[in-house]
Amino acid sequence: MGRGVILLIGMLLASAPAAAALHLHHYTVSVDDELAMMNVHACFAGPPPQVLVVESLDAPGAFVEGKVAKGGHRDLAPNGTEMRLKDVPVDGCIDYSVNLHGGPTRQDFSGNSTRRVGRDLFTEIGLWFWRPATLAPDEDIVVDFDLPKGLSVSAPWEPVAPIDGRPAYRVGHGPYDRPAAVAIGHFHEVLLDVPGAQLRLSVLDGSPPADLHAMSEWIQDAARSVAEVYGRFPVPNPQILVMPGARASEPTPWAYVLRGGQGAAHFFVNQRRKLGDFVEDWTAAHELSHLLLPYVKSQDAWLSEGLATYYQNVVRARSGAISPADAWQRMHSGFLRAMRLARPGRTLAQATDRMFGSGGYMRVYWQGAAILLLADVQLRERSGGTQSLDTVLDRFGACCLDPDAEWTARRVFEKFDELSGTDIFSTLYDREVSSPAFTDLSPLYRDLGLVALGGKVELAPDAPGGAVRDAIMAPGPYQTPRALIGDAR
Repeated sequence: MGRGVILLIGMLLASAPAAAALHLHHYTVSVDDELAMMNVHACFAGPPPQVLVVESLDAPGAFVEGKVAKGGHRDLAPNGTEMRLKDVPVDGCIDYSVNLHGGPTRQDFSGNSTRRVGRDLFTEIGLWFWRPATLAPDEDIVVDFDLPKGLSVSAPWEPVAPIDGRPAYRVGHGPYDRPAAVAIGHFHEVLLDVPGAQLRLSVLDGSPPADLHAMSEWIQDAARSVAEVYGRFPVPNPQILVMPGARASEPTPWAYVLRGGQGAAHFFVNQRRKLGDFVEDWTAAHELSHLLLPYVKSQDAWLSEGLATYYQNVVRARSGAISPADAWQRMHSGFLRAMRLARPGRTLAQATDRMFGSGGYMRVYWQGAAILLLADVQLRERSGGTQSLDTVLDRFGACCLDPDAEWTARRVFEKFDELSGTDIFSTLYDREVSSPAFTDLSPLYRDLGLVALGGKVELAPDAPGGAVRDAIMAPGPYQTPRALIGDAR
């Protein structure tokens, strides 16, 4: 065992609970110069697991060969997405190799499949990370990367001390089948400081290359805007990947958040667009706002998507990237589109279950946003302005953002009620999620002074809830620098 591994184990043991001695399984990952083949050397602390599993159904086809590396030389081969370990001794090791250059994946439909991005590699971990299905409380996995000279890695897990100079990460106890991705290539990871966090940004290769400084300015501005929800960014060191080459008129036609590891946001961009176009766009604020919540089960995506859709406008109005009137107009336009596209008689729960069919995602995103707008307004009005959705998320962030946990929307709303000392969230859940109609916003519009004139909305100055309306979008301490948005207007 190398000195670097001993130092790392000592560091992790020092940070672990006193009653639990950590058993660290150790994976060393290497690639060839062409980024076509990956080799993994995995050593297990104590008795090895009986079975290793992998997330992607494409992994068996990419598997090249495997063998017991310490204490024997038995060949290993997967059976579907499982691989039984036979003749691996206590504290034993295995070696296996994976073909990363086998063309498009057949089974992955999430958008985060293995691909080349210019000279760089983007690979879902489900294609090559054969690991125990579960880890006991006193177990964890450390992964380090032994890369050819000049190459860097971006990984979604918690960074720890390098092992013999190699970048290393602690995997954690999240479910093995949560999607996550690693990038390897000729980029340099940039650390972006925002309140409460350090984002790990990597901009992959493109033709023409993306402007690293501009991409850093864009992501940092969006992250600082999200951090102003309660004064700190919710995830301490998320992976941020920017991948050039998207062919579309908008600057960021495609982006998503993945929940494997510490949380990650991936952006596919048209690098030919100006910085101001990126800052004016809502995508980064939306994706980074997802991280205000932990992983919420997919059947309740209306909550995670609704929260991100709500804050994508709110945080940009507060930072001055858009005006409050523009933010309300964008929200109103979204509500109208969702109402128009909603399937009659289908509940929000049913729409979420069938989200990608016939415009269902619009109902999911925007009715979720409507529910959270209602909750925010009710909290502000009942408390005389001392509580809001922001303050509830602040308390929730202090107690409940374990990246390994998963929540249902009902459980989140019950916790929100507990933290706010109200029944606002549970009441809205019971009324809205099983309703066959989109939320009736007309009473809220009257209260806030949102005067709808067809597709336009105006702000009445003398509305009973005008002060609450204005407080939601009020400027915060952080303001987007004028220089970042000037060339988009």
